[in-house]
Amino acid sequence: MKIQLKQIAMEVETLGTGKPIVLLHGLGLNHSIWQNIAGLYKEQAQFILPDLRGHGGSELGAADGTIEQYADDIVELIDKLGLEKVVLGGHSMGGYVALALAEKYPERLAGLVMIATNAGEDSPARKAQRVQEVENIRAVGTAEFAETLSLRLSDRSFVQAVSREIIAKTNPEGLINAIIAISRRPDRLHVLAGFPGPLLIAAGAEDLIVPQAAARMMAHSNPHAKFVIIPEVGHMPMLAAPRTLGALLIVVG
Repeated sequence: MKIQLKQIAMEVETLGTGKPIVLLHGLGLNHSIWQNIAGLYKEQAQFILPDLRGHGGSELGAADGTIEQYADDIVELIDKLGLEKVVLGGHSMGGYVALALAEKYPERLAGLVMIATNAGEDSPARKAQRVQEVENIRAVGTAEFAETLSLRLSDRSFVQAVSREIIAKTNPEGLINAIIAISRRPDRLHVLAGFPGPLLIAAGAEDLIVPQAAARMMAHSNPHAKFVIIPEVGHMPMLAAPRTLGALLIVVG
């Protein structure tokens, strides 16, 4: 369904009943990556699955190339749904958005789940790579980026195929805005360290994008954090291990 926010119409799927869990997808993806988990656990929680600005069915609007704008969108969505607090889970880029929200609106979170993501900022070399990615998308569209990224997301062919199809169909300007926002994000390890509520860090044992060292650093930053490495899983645990990740989400908050 479409929910009208101040700046954009946002595509949102809701499924289930119980405590509200908002799940944010990663770069170039959309809410459909969470549907397996929501279907499995819909009797134990209400899953709120938005497409981030410029992704899936959500409008790009007057995008400003910041992670903070995505976070403001999600808070506005929570308000529109009449929810005081939610458990918030963020995958990859969705984790960057979740941390920005946790920094500005910690009182809105009943729990925080960081999934295959990183609280640090990009290195200078990675920022330079992102500039090249933006130039390539502007020159040839999303297909090449989708092919390259999907191969890094997982070594499982079905996960690669699903991811590739979603990313290739993403609005090129939405993808560019997201890449720019990611490259500009600050280090937010201090936000994670000071987060007062239930906190879970979930990492894939075979993740080629977020090294385990980064995940462990996040976990060690907060003495109350729970840390799980999911075996035989890369950067897309919601597709490769939905039962495992879903069970972890249910017990947060």
